[in-house]
Amino acid sequence: MVIIEGQISDISSNEFEDLYGEERFFYTKVKYAGAVNNSLDDYISGAEVELMSDQNEFWDYTEDPDDPGTYYLYYPDFASQPNVQYRVNVRLPNGEEYQSAYDQMPADNVRGDLIADEISKPNFEPHTGDLTIKTIRGLDVSIQLPTSSNEDFNYYRWDFHTVWYLVAELSPRSHPHGQCWVDETYYLDENILQQYKNSPVKTKLFFLQTSGNQYTKFGFSVRIRQQGISKEHHQFWTDLHNQQAQSELFAPPPYNIYTNIEAVGQEREVYGFFGVVNEEYYTWFFDKSALSYSPYYIEECFVIFPTEPAEWCWECVKKDGIKKGDRITPIKPEWWVY
Repeated sequence: MVIIEGQISDISSNEFEDLYGEERFFYTKVKYAGAVNNSLDDYISGAEVELMSDQNEFWDYTEDPDDPGTYYLYYPDFASQPNVQYRVNVRLPNGEEYQSAYDQMPADNVRGDLIADEISKPNFEPHTGDLTIKTIRGLDVSIQLPTSSNEDFNYYRWDFHTVWYLVAELSPRSHPHGQCWVDETYYLDENILQQYKNSPVKTKLFFLQTSGNQYTKFGFSVRIRQQGISKEHHQFWTDLHNQQAQSELFAPPPYNIYTNIEAVGQEREVYGFFGVVNEEYYTWFFDKSALSYSPYYIEECFVIFPTEPAEWCWECVKKDGIKKGDRITPIKPEWWVY
């Protein structure tokens, strides 16, 4: 089974770089599905991938040699336009051809307000073979969307990118490695879906533990991406969520997930989605001073002799436990204002 997934939006690479000082190009992934789950997927290299619009415009994708099976639109100024439909066409090295249905940006993508509510909730932890209940404190971060002028339903998706601030407490911050910023790829790895019509709606985005969460000790931020998506795109993500919810039990390969990809001139199994979205970005910073209490943290660098402090307490770039895919840098991001 072939899987094709990708999207474009109304924010170009240049515009994204103006927002966050980072390069971002649109891409489409092409792969074969594994027999059981996506961990066995094989990416397809050497395909010809092309974006086309209903205005008879065409753009070629280029495969990244360091990321086989991922094809990028290296056009810094390209962004999807209102009332224009787009689709992607893929020709595999074996001659098989696939294309998506046309999709276009929704007419409306309203900007909301972020709200952080203090909560306490029980957490079940294993202890000597039994489960113990421990209360944890934190914040429920939600978004309040205003009344929409759209008479039809609006469909939204949110995902998250976290960056946390680390201080080498045994060195001055003026030291070249006295302070660092860590891009955490999977800390908040879920995505949230919502549909609403006319009336304002409040949607919970994520929960952030405060006390005992070392990530929030010096500074913590979440880049929230809001995507206005089509009804069909929303259905794809809804089906995918339902598939993942039962995957530990008896979920078959993803044959029943909604797709807008089809084989051209042949009968081949294919699924995935190529979507056209509009985007809004929010940058939320955790503010300890706004809490009604003082969160507690472990003093990792101030240990009792003869235990030695970890190396990162002098040089933050040596922080242990940085996971694959995460990035640590002593260079302050341009957008970091906390």
